[in-house]
Amino acid sequence: MKIILVCNAGMSTGIMQVKLQECAQKDGIEAEITAMPISEIDTFNEDVDVVLLGPQIRFAEDDLRKTFENKAYVYCIDIQDFGLMRAENVWNKIKDKCM
Repeated sequence: MKIILVCNAGMSTGIMQVKLQECAQKDGIEAEITAMPISEIDTFNEDVDVVLLGPQIRFAEDDLRKTFENKAYVYCIDIQDFGLMRAENVWNKIKDKCM
């Protein structure tokens, strides 16, 4: 499973990235999780299964849904889950929608 984690500058998602990777490993699922700033999303041309948005870029959700339509599940992380780094909640949402 390939997941990209998108935020404003690509920094605040680092902890969430590590925690999501731990969730995947715990479930025995091979996942490649990449964090990137939204400014680089236009240059991203790889196949991806899930696009996670940090809540600070919720404004881009509709555009990214169009960009990744029929290609990937696009989900804006709940502000409380992101703020408290509750990766388990985010991982469960991914599993519910994509597995």
